[in-house]
Amino acid sequence: MIPDERRRRLVHMVAEQGAVSIAALTEVLGVSHMTIRRDIKMLEDAGRLVSVSGGVTMPSRIQLDATHQAKLDIRPGEKDSIAARAADLVSAGDLVYLDAGTTMLALARTLVARAGTEGLDVVTNDLLVAAAVGEHPQARVHVLGGRLDSRNMSTDGPLTAAELAEFNIDLAFVSASSFDLRGLSVHSQAKVIVKRAIIENSRRAYLATDSSKYGRVAAFKAIPFEAFEGIITDPALPEPARERAAELGVDLITATASTRKDTTAP
Repeated sequence: MIPDERRRRLVHMVAEQGAVSIAALTEVLGVSHMTIRRDIKMLEDAGRLVSVSGGVTMPSRIQLDATHQAKLDIRPGEKDSIAARAADLVSAGDLVYLDAGTTMLALARTLVARAGTEGLDVVTNDLLVAAAVGEHPQARVHVLGGRLDSRNMSTDGPLTAAELAEFNIDLAFVSASSFDLRGLSVHSQAKVIVKRAIIENSRRAYLATDSSKYGRVAAFKAIPFEAFEGIITDPALPEPARERAAELGVDLITATASTRKDTTAP
């Protein structure tokens, strides 16, 4: 069997069964574990499959992002620990960009708690993040205008991106609802242009997200993996993503989850 045909059969098996073990693939396709793993890596690089423990599955497609309220109780311990590690990267005097989302809200609260008498200088498109940072008496908060995404209480679209381009960001933290080996994806073009504007106007940018977002894909490609200085995530990030980060020279910062209770299934 030629390699292209074998890979087509591999994808067809996974699509039919939902998830397939490495052992089953080697038996059905009649090739070695090494050959199957090479095939999986090639297909995963193309975004067609996602590795799981002992096997492979299809990417989970995101049609519509969950609401801010729905996200609040999902993996709060991971978000708190990611926020703590992200805050370690912030230096006095930095102009910091905080993207939209509940992980960014956790980071905003962490920065306020650590700031003491020092000021904070933050740019954000998230209204709730802006309010959280604004609780610090010495904070300067720059809120980006644009179209309101009421599900996430944030702005997006060309006006948001244009306002962002007026700033020289020292350190940006980018959120994600979906990413894979190719990078971060989003469900609307209005969000694509904002995500790309963050990268274009920041000296350093880190992806800050928990590992449950890995292997999910949305309609539009936004930021390639290698555009990030690093990724801040929890220890459960799958090995293929860790290997890709190492290949591309992207720092992997692992945050150990706190004990705050997760009250909603991911």
